[in-house]
Amino acid sequence: MRFLIADDHELVLDAVASMLQAHWPEAQVVSATNAPDVKTRLVSESPFDLVLLDLHMPGVNGLVDIGKLMHGNPSRYAILSGFVGQREAVQLMNDGASGIIPKAMPAESMIAAVQLMLSGQRFAPADMPASTHAETNLTDREMDVLRRLHEGEANKEIARALGIQETTVKLHLRSLALKLDARNRTEIVIKSLKSGVL
Repeated sequence: MRFLIADDHELVLDAVASMLQAHWPEAQVVSATNAPDVKTRLVSESPFDLVLLDLHMPGVNGLVDIGKLMHGNPSRYAILSGFVGQREAVQLMNDGASGIIPKAMPAESMIAAVQLMLSGQRFAPADMPASTHAETNLTDREMDVLRRLHEGEANKEIARALGIQETTVKLHLRSLALKLDARNRTEIVIKSLKSGVL
């Protein structure tokens, strides 16, 4: 497993690298602090299983520069940022990003998001929709979880059926609760029925 983390804050680099290596002890984690450094790493050390890019590091001026950095590179990439607006987030996802990870996200949730992207899926927090359904902006995977929730399956059963970690199921349930303005599993089911999602 190989990761490239690009951020101009040393504390962020160290924290994310430590988190990834705690979960994947054999992983190789490469770091960069600016856009030229990222470009050099991508040319000489690619492909990476996942590249995590700070949207506002030196040499990067938003969406256009991210696109230029990753153009033609086979590595999956995600945005690691303190804040990304919804319009910006949608554009990034449309341009090929596998996900957007807020820097303030808890470590367990961040690992679940990374696992999701490594499996070929896409990740976006509740207010940053990826592929969507109806008016609730549910992703394809959230719909999969919701359907099984309607069947009364427990988190462990959902995880087994979908081939994902139980932690990832919890992450999807949290996102579903936010999007449907629900407080618990029962309300998620009730509100999804009322809104016509299923």
